[in-house]
Amino acid sequence: MVSAPKAGVSGGKGYELEERLRAYFLSLGYYVLRGVKFTYNRFDVTDVDLWLYLRPTPISRERCNVDVKNKKTPQALERIFWAKGIQRVLGLERCVVATTDARPDVSAFGLAHEVTVLDGTFISRLERSARSESDRLTEEQFVELLDRASLGKVGGDWKGGYERSKARVLSSLDFDGANLWLREIGSLLDVHLSGPVEGDAALRLVYANAGMLLVAVDFLMQGCLSMDAEQRRLYLTDGFRYGNNGKTSAEGIVRVASRLVSAATGQGAATMDVVQRELQQQFSGVRAEVLGEFFAKAGAQGTIIEVAREFEAIAYSAQPPLPGELSTPAQAVMGTLSDHFGRDRKSVLTARVSGSKAKGESAAEGPVARTKPGDVAAS
Repeated sequence: MVSAPKAGVSGGKGYELEERLRAYFLSLGYYVLRGVKFTYNRFDVTDVDLWLYLRPTPISRERCNVDVKNKKTPQALERIFWAKGIQRVLGLERCVVATTDARPDVSAFGLAHEVTVLDGTFISRLERSARSESDRLTEEQFVELLDRASLGKVGGDWKGGYERSKARVLSSLDFDGANLWLREIGSLLDVHLSGPVEGDAALRLVYANAGMLLVAVDFLMQGCLSMDAEQRRLYLTDGFRYGNNGKTSAEGIVRVASRLVSAATGQGAATMDVVQRELQQQFSGVRAEVLGEFFAKAGAQGTIIEVAREFEAIAYSAQPPLPGELSTPAQAVMGTLSDHFGRDRKSVLTARVSGSKAKGESAAEGPVARTKPGDVAAS
């Protein structure tokens, strides 16, 4: 079991304030990610200190970037410009600046430019607030555990994979992003089922990626507002099977690919038919109907984001529960994912593997083989 120390803000490092603010926003009902990298053409541009997601009404969603500065000279006015710029570049609905600067002019300047400012007075109250205390793992503890469990880059680079998963919320809250999260979940679920991993790291990553997947699905449900139940099911099924561009685009790619193969081999129409059938079978092999049917119902009920928050919380808990110990809605999600990947639902929910044994070792099988997230594609 991994425990998380409780640290104060005063005189502390910036990460301590970020953790307290994370706990604060979680208590308000937000889904929260910390330390989300924004990349462009594989270059790391900046970090979003906190990324918030909320479903305030059935017809609206709120995404927010939070800039956190805990310094003697926080340069609060400059941070307002910075946070507002990130909001606009990323197309988010809100932005927040949390600063130790308590000057009234800072809050007034933020208000004038639609930036919420949590100033030094608020930060001092937060330091004394019991609800900012938490027995969760900090982000630093979490990624350190992932790095240890996967033996760094040698055994799969789970830390790097998780950073890339988080980064996806900034640019890929869509079907392409959802399908990448599904690949991560499928790969890591197999690792979890294969035997003990230190600190239950693989299971933690399954939960963390499942939470991000559900956030993406909830965001995508905005496109279903005017649809009936059957239309929602088809919309989601096609999205999970074909990605953002949809069935029509996928069929066009199949036709082009078959013509290119036919021209290269000189075999004519017969080869084109064979290639088209093979590619169509690949698309048909994706168990997208399972996801489409489940999320069409769950999305209409508006409970997906609550389950996403549950997955996020248990991923960072001192001792994550097994799938069969989760709430009924969360178990339903894990069961649906098991069906999608062609895994036995009962085995996933009742698996008793634990990371409490020696690092990466199973009593019967020895060291657990580790994979990079995404090595096992969603079937």
